[in-house]
Amino acid sequence: MSAARKRQSRPAIQNVGLRLRNWAHGDFALTLPLPSVAMPDQLSLRLEPALPKPPTTLRPMLARRLAEPFDSPDHLFEPSWGGLRVLAVVGPAATAGGGEVVFLSVDGVPLPIVPPELTGLGVRVAARSAVLDGELVVVNTSGTADPLELGHRLAGDTGRPVAFLAFDLLHLDGVSLLHQALDRRRDQLRRVLRPGDEVLTVPAIPGEGRALFDAVVEQGLAGVLARHRSGPYLCGIRSRLWRFIPSTTGAAQSGATGESGDRGHSIGATRSASGPVLAVIRRLPLGFEDLDPPPVEGSTPDGSAYPQASGLITAWRIRRGPGRWPYRSTPAE
Repeated sequence: MSAARKRQSRPAIQNVGLRLRNWAHGDFALTLPLPSVAMPDQLSLRLEPALPKPPTTLRPMLARRLAEPFDSPDHLFEPSWGGLRVLAVVGPAATAGGGEVVFLSVDGVPLPIVPPELTGLGVRVAARSAVLDGELVVVNTSGTADPLELGHRLAGDTGRPVAFLAFDLLHLDGVSLLHQALDRRRDQLRRVLRPGDEVLTVPAIPGEGRALFDAVVEQGLAGVLARHRSGPYLCGIRSRLWRFIPSTTGAAQSGATGESGDRGHSIGATRSASGPVLAVIRRLPLGFEDLDPPPVEGSTPDGSAYPQASGLITAWRIRRGPGRWPYRSTPAE
């Protein structure tokens, strides 16, 4: 074989100049031939991304007690049922909605028993992992908290169903939301948490704390939580950014008058746990329209995938001003 044909049969190569430093005689360049074609036996490894593990060391932010209700455009006002304050840790899971749930007490201790109706809470969370702040409640037919019944259920007894009422979102798919303003965290919560028989988002009203307080007293709830709209979430801190105004009647019924001074710190299933709660919400001056008609089974009102369930609580809207409906939410903010 001629030298020319041998050169044609060789794989293409490229010259790479390698510059070395010779301290005695100066620099010089060394040219090395390196093959430019990929080796046929090279292996390609695909690394799967790690699951977004939620933290379990977070502690609830606490409110300072206030004797009198107030109005403020800088605050969101929320009704409080006076249930058991918990953090719901969901996931991690490979797919959104597939995470298991663990409830942590204010001291960070996992609850020994998760009521059967709440074991599937993860399917209501459109994320692979999340940490939500809220309260566990058992309500009577009038929609007010029954702390004695809640204690029985958390001890493993059968009885009326337990509902989780969420009001904040602290961590989402591996990303901390603690530094974000309350308005932004609640917007994220509205987008992520889908309402159902066992879970609701606690609604909020901007500015009108006195009107909400009067309605809360009339309905026999524990009180009103006022939270600064631009404030971050301060884990384990009792801050004036959150103020709890107790209702004498509701606090006496729910046991929320203890030294904790904030929502849901103390406590003494076949039908919907959230139905009576929702009935109370509709009696509060929160600017709600009537509930929309039930969505098509298997999808949310906005068309996204939704787990099939019976007695599904559908979305509602909140009035942001006279005659204005800027968005439709699932669930309500």
